[in-house]
Amino acid sequence: MSFLESLAKYQHRESQLRWEGTFAEYLDIVKADPSVAQHAHARIYQMICDAGVEHQGTHQKYKFFESELFGLEEAIQNLVEEYFKPAAERLDVRKRLLLLMGPVSGGKSTIVTLLKKGLEAYTRTDRGRVYAIQGCPMHEEPLHLIPHELRQAFMEEYQVRIEGDLCPVCQLRLEEEYNGDIMQFKVERIVFFRGQAERDRYICSV
Repeated sequence: MSFLESLAKYQHRESQLRWEGTFAEYLDIVKADPSVAQHAHARIYQMICDAGVEHQGTHQKYKFFESELFGLEEAIQNLVEEYFKPAAERLDVRKRLLLLMGPVSGGKSTIVTLLKKGLEAYTRTDRGRVYAIQGCPMHEEPLHLIPHELRQAFMEEYQVRIEGDLCPVCQLRLEEEYNGDIMQFKVERIVFFRGQAERDRYICSV
């Protein structure tokens, strides 16, 4: 394959990642696949499990980490099953900060790097796609547009729990640009990315 053919293929693949529509259209996406609106811990746990889990007796080996970490299977199992799994299930552990402790060269930074690189790649897949309010400085979850008094009814129908409030910028835009009509508010698909000069910047779904 020539360079120009590779470039054309790359551009086509990138174009497939772009999507924008109204909030009403986003609701159709959520109805078909509620996982697009899952919170951050659940998204990470899903990403790790989607990479494959190998059962070894009473232990689990998570293949997501195996390319760069060796001999840390027990520690990784504890990390996944004692933090990410219960956090994905909305247990109280998700309210705690995750602190990785250990000796120098013990794999702490590598774990964090793998998670960040993994999320960047995962959001470029159909399974890991993420959507946000278009133009929101917080890249926030579009479901924040739904008023609190309607969220219980939404959860019963869509099987998705909404947490968080609409940011002040989008509250103002809702009134000034959309005259209070949340169904017309613009939504877009986003991908996570790492910024310049080794400064990591990530967008997270709530």
